[in-house]
Amino acid sequence: MASLIRVQIPMTTDQHALFQRLFAININVYSVYSSDNYLYFSIKKKDLKAFRKVRKTMKIKVALVDETKKGIISPYSYAFIGVVLFFIIPICLAQFIWTIHIESDSPENNILLYEELKAMNIKENMLASSLPAEQEIRQKILLKYKEYSWVHFSQSGSMLIVSPMLAPKQTEREIKDAPPVHLIAKRSGVITDFELVKGVRAVQKHVAVKKGDTLVNGFVTQGDKRIITSAEGKVYASYWIELQFELPKTVAIVKPNERELVIQKKGQSNVPFWKEIVLPSFLRNYVEAGYVQKNIEESYELNEKSMERLIRPLLFQKIINDLPAGTQILEDKVLQVSIQNDKVKGKVLLLVNENIAIPQVIPQGDEA
Repeated sequence: MASLIRVQIPMTTDQHALFQRLFAININVYSVYSSDNYLYFSIKKKDLKAFRKVRKTMKIKVALVDETKKGIISPYSYAFIGVVLFFIIPICLAQFIWTIHIESDSPENNILLYEELKAMNIKENMLASSLPAEQEIRQKILLKYKEYSWVHFSQSGSMLIVSPMLAPKQTEREIKDAPPVHLIAKRSGVITDFELVKGVRAVQKHVAVKKGDTLVNGFVTQGDKRIITSAEGKVYASYWIELQFELPKTVAIVKPNERELVIQKKGQSNVPFWKEIVLPSFLRNYVEAGYVQKNIEESYELNEKSMERLIRPLLFQKIINDLPAGTQILEDKVLQVSIQNDKVKGKVLLLVNENIAIPQVIPQGDEA
């Protein structure tokens, strides 16, 4: 006998109308019986497609059982599969980085950083597990772009957010008629880079130096003769420092919000434009226009779990402001965090990169 499908329908169904329709399309019914709530009967498996059309027309809730496999073929199995996919698909998509957002006020810097990330094979549509270590990315960016002092990374869903912090500006002093100098180390560290204007390197990159060691000689040797030229420039080195920090438990953070278009008379306001609009020449002498950045202030209550999202950016902004201009934080290790008396206290170990070169006047006896 052909394989049968057992059908379960509610007793409230119009059975007379159902069987009439089944017999009209030559669907045979077998083994009819009932319980208090349901009516059961069997049909041939080959008639299942025609039966489903009748069920949809009469809007009957049914459950089907394949008698050969004893497995339920419920019309609601598709809904179950849909629910499963509803959870599985977002989980699968979350394993990828779909968007890279760089939080910088300069479009030019955004492009440079984006290209630098691409050079490190960090791009959209990549597996999040394939991202290099945060410290590795930060070091490569900071060692190449000295204008940044620290870079914060975070993930929001499938978006990678890159937030660079600008280093404090250095004020260069022009010293006229100064005596010739060497450049020596003001502290111990490992040399990472040179930016020299004048002078001859006395040490090589990746070499450890101690405080007081000569980094750049202020003379050039030609045979047995030395010509004094003086030394000028920067020598960067990395070193570890341990710092204690203390922050209020509740902090207020100013965040950039929407940008507003402002049109005003020439010289009416001292508010700087975030982006100025170039007007036609006949209007420039009378009107100026541009976008102004609006800010909002938000208050947060810090706890030990907010270390990554809030405390680290706040902490490093504070540390950078206290360190010499041009200093970069390449790596950090949080040693301890605790909350005491409405204060968040802790210790952090920092790998700092800084210009350690300071001038030292060449003694008169060395000028010969």
